[in-house]
Amino acid sequence: DAKAAKKKANAAAAPAGGAGGAAGAAGDADVVTKLNMVVGLIKKAWKHPDSDKLWCEEIDIGGEKPRQIASGLRKFYENESDLEGRKVLVLANLKAKKLGGFPSEGMVLCASNEAHDVVKFVEVPADAVIGERVHFEGLEGEPATPAQIGKKKVLEEVLPLLVTNAEGVCTYKGEKAFLLSNGQCTAPVGEGFHVA
Repeated sequence: DAKAAKKKANAAAAPAGGAGGAAGAAGDADVVTKLNMVVGLIKKAWKHPDSDKLWCEEIDIGGEKPRQIASGLRKFYENESDLEGRKVLVLANLKAKKLGGFPSEGMVLCASNEAHDVVKFVEVPADAVIGERVHFEGLEGEPATPAQIGKKKVLEEVLPLLVTNAEGVCTYKGEKAFLLSNGQCTAPVGEGFHVA
């Protein structure tokens, strides 16, 4: 039918730009809004007893009880004092999974280079509110459930598109900044670092 053919032609033209490109961008935009990235405060951190790579953290993200999250950051942050009391950005709608036997209920977001030998925490404004969700200008959508994130392979699709710009601002596709009510999320890095 003619409508289906036109839709297919627009979809094929999307990568080249023009009206189809705008439609393609709007479709992609929905994907990033499925992530529930929220401000958290690391209340407690301790070295995983069986892994020299993992930190175990207790993070307040504004819920009834703090989340327990394991992060492979010991190579980059050596002391508990590097973590405790720090506000971070947490990807909160992931299925809990055990890392080194520790039940991890989310992911602390960091910016890293391609070689993964420079890794820095994503930083939120100093007065960011615990539990506030990141938003993107002009994009709206409800976060997916943890089951949907896994089933629909949302992370595989969206994580490669989360990068820093030349000013270290965390962005979606290098264009839409990670926004909170009081500013942007940044990392002390240069352009092209991946946020995950």
